[in-house]
Amino acid sequence: MRQRPEERTPQRVSDSNPLDTGMLPRWLSVNQIRQMQRCRRETVKAAMDRGELPFEQRGNIRYARLSDVIRWEERRLASEVEPVRGIVHPNLEEFA
Repeated sequence: MRQRPEERTPQRVSDSNPLDTGMLPRWLSVNQIRQMQRCRRETVKAAMDRGELPFEQRGNIRYARLSDVIRWEERRLASEVEPVRGIVHPNLEEFA
């Protein structure tokens, strides 16, 4: 009788995505930034073009420093809404 080889449980092959491991590299590509920030690729590229997110281009690929990405995220999420000041009706001045 033939014996069956030991059945092995399939092991997940890691894509070596640094965003999954918790260890982020010093330089991030546009795709890595997009995944980290959960935004569109066009949003990241537009921020780079406007100068909001400093980057370095090596060939056709753009890279940004992790520290710059974190600062960009903080500025993006910061509350920029200022209370609207306007004319207050005379009957409501005591509530202003």
